[in-house]
Amino acid sequence: MKHILPLTSLRFLFSLMVFLSHLNLLIKNTQNTFLKWINDTIFYEGYLGVSFFFILSGFILCYSYQDRFLNNSVSKSSFLLNRFTRIYPLHLLTLILSFPLVFYSIEGLDELMKTYMKLFFNITLTQSFIPLNTFYFSFNSPSWSLSNELFFYLITPFLFLKLSKLNFSRILVYIFTFLLIILIGVNIIPEEYHHRVFYINPFVRLFDFIMGIFLFYVFKNIKKSPSFLNSTLLEIGSVVIFVLFFSFHNEVPKVYRYSIYYWIPMFIVILIFSISRGFFSSLLSNRLFVYLGKISFGF
Repeated sequence: MKHILPLTSLRFLFSLMVFLSHLNLLIKNTQNTFLKWINDTIFYEGYLGVSFFFILSGFILCYSYQDRFLNNSVSKSSFLLNRFTRIYPLHLLTLILSFPLVFYSIEGLDELMKTYMKLFFNITLTQSFIPLNTFYFSFNSPSWSLSNELFFYLITPFLFLKLSKLNFSRILVYIFTFLLIILIGVNIIPEEYHHRVFYINPFVRLFDFIMGIFLFYVFKNIKKSPSFLNSTLLEIGSVVIFVLFFSFHNEVPKVYRYSIYYWIPMFIVILIFSISRGFFSSLLSNRLFVYLGKISFGF
């Protein structure tokens, strides 16, 4: 199956955003006015890259595997083995590298036993299911997102089978139902639980993944690709929309920015660049950008 090179390149840009958001730990208390401004207005918001990767994951897996599942040309076991070997070796390496930092600071038998419990959930990549930041951020803390990804992989064959039987409008109804559930949840769940529920929880972040699958159905039903000029204009427009959403993020409560606020601009960016017909798609298909995209997971 043909690779959509611009989307591979975009992976690097969004992984860079995630990386920059973690620099917040280093510069949030700086006295430098410019660094503080760039951290508060740009770097900190880089966590939106996580939503991008969850949506893109749903899109790419559907693009690469759905038809193969439905015509039985790939087995569930081979699919899961392929996805597992993609994420687990690096996860295991970073987990081991974190041991000295974690075990060095342990004091007392109780803390040691709790650390072994956290280690179990990290080894099994199930730490994001535990709604305590001492668990889902334990050891190599960013690996909570891999815990979610593994969950998505495990239910992907089931999702493909079920969603393939639904028409476009029914899936759209489900998307609006997801939105309604989140909007209701935001108003009934206390604010101190918002991060763990709406940003970390794999059952909530599954909505991002399903948005990616829905996006693939939209992509698949595009009957006619636009011309080079029109594609270029659409690419510029998609970037402008994304920048506008980003520019006004401070006006939106953080709980919505954890996922649903960026659904529209990410949906548009991924869809437009998946068509791969404009100037900027050609630019992002450059070997250097594609290489950076391919190594973005390791980065």
